[in-house]
Amino acid sequence: MRTNKINNIDLFTQAANEGFEKHIKTQSKRALETINQKIDWNDLIAPIEQKLEQSKNKNTEAGRRPFSLEVIVKCFILQTIYNLSDPRLEEEIADRRSFQIFLGITSGDSIPDETTLVRYRKTFSSLGLDKMLFYRFNKQLDQKQLIVGKGTIVDATIKQAQATPSSNKDKDADFTKKRGKIYYGYKGHIAIDEDSQIIKQLEFTKASVHDSNEFENLINYTEEAVFADKGYANIPRRKKLESKGIFDGILEKGYRNKPLSKIQKKVNRLLSSIRNRVEKTFAFMKNVLGYERCSYFDLGRNRFEFTFAAFVFNIRRMISLTT
Repeated sequence: MRTNKINNIDLFTQAANEGFEKHIKTQSKRALETINQKIDWNDLIAPIEQKLEQSKNKNTEAGRRPFSLEVIVKCFILQTIYNLSDPRLEEEIADRRSFQIFLGITSGDSIPDETTLVRYRKTFSSLGLDKMLFYRFNKQLDQKQLIVGKGTIVDATIKQAQATPSSNKDKDADFTKKRGKIYYGYKGHIAIDEDSQIIKQLEFTKASVHDSNEFENLINYTEEAVFADKGYANIPRRKKLESKGIFDGILEKGYRNKPLSKIQKKVNRLLSSIRNRVEKTFAFMKNVLGYERCSYFDLGRNRFEFTFAAFVFNIRRMISLTT
């Protein structure tokens, strides 16, 4: 009979874990220790608990609550950091002591299996708990005064769908065109803090949604400056920024029969040196987290994946800014 309990009593005891914590200093272990220490988990989980209690969907794994929500959230963090599938995550938790310490489980404890993770992910995505978690953590960053708020940089990235267009497996993904190339999938939209580079706001849409359409959802017009690519440029937006005394850092856009002047090109180069900071965010998701394309076949779960990648990026920025 298959079991997902950690049952090697000689190896996986609290005493053994304490010895591991004291004597073995792997890079992975130190990173997870730092995350555990710097996040207020009770504050982070409380609104999620409340939302689940209010939910009428009692037929979910979250409703039955075989595991604490803190364990589940930490599982999704581990999965995102180490780019693990659900089955592989289960195996790694059973095998890696640093994961067990991070989750707070010892001998005899059950670990979340693949089915449990699938059900919780579905619950989180359907109730919007992923975004609630992300913004709750941002409140902690704000309390640490890590989000400066003077300038905001806005951008979007295309995330290729897991399914192919002809398969009809993904009913939410659609098409967009960029630099003459057709893409099928979704878009992740973000706004980062100019100084700390922490992701302040995010949205996740079908690929066909123009980047500019999400601009109003990403800024709050309390910034001193806003920077964005030329795709976000339009006259009403520039006038609104001007009326509120906000520096307009949106790149100038050339038009047919009206190319950019030398001065406009020079200004664009200067603004791009600031705007390009946002590219580091997407590069981290792709090159460090291995998040190159979507893993699921619907907008909700793919938004969940993007949101957790942003969450982990902000955890990384928190550690970098406070150590």
